[in-house]
Amino acid sequence: MRSLFLAALVAGTAVAPARAEIYDNKSIPFYLQTPNSFAIRLVAAAGYEVALDIDPVGDFPAKVADEMRMCILRFKTEPSGEPQQSLNRRWTDEAVLAQARGPVGGLMDVKSERTFALADTTAGDVVGIEYVGPLRKDPTAVLFMSLALTPRGRLMMNCLVRDGQAERALPMLRSIRDTIRPPK
Repeated sequence: MRSLFLAALVAGTAVAPARAEIYDNKSIPFYLQTPNSFAIRLVAAAGYEVALDIDPVGDFPAKVADEMRMCILRFKTEPSGEPQQSLNRRWTDEAVLAQARGPVGGLMDVKSERTFALADTTAGDVVGIEYVGPLRKDPTAVLFMSLALTPRGRLMMNCLVRDGQAERALPMLRSIRDTIRPPK
């Protein structure tokens, strides 16, 4: 009887749905939430105040071979003294965009470039830039890169997905990114 109870308990936990995870560091302050089936792990990264690995719990999307994680999100304190609106306008300045494309183009074949907004009803939106494209060193891996600047520092989220899964995975990765509330 006891073994049947234990078997039922183990079976019940094996099929329990994954829950959304939240990282909320009020001392910085920094907030992120993942949807069901993605886990957040705090990691150390030299020079960064926040470094988080984000991984799928299940088998979709699958990590790229030989990669330790699917995504890494990093925030580095670099006070600018500029208001958020001024930093947001950089992503509409062609000279700034050309300067950003240089290093990005060395890593990937940029297939799309677009701005995004991290909506914050109390402090104003943070606008960033998103790049998507296959890696130059491994065209079977698609890089999803998001960059944003705040008066307190810079934010970068990089995710690698398999080419065949990228179209379905990108909305999930964007939904994670869109929950970020970086320090301002």
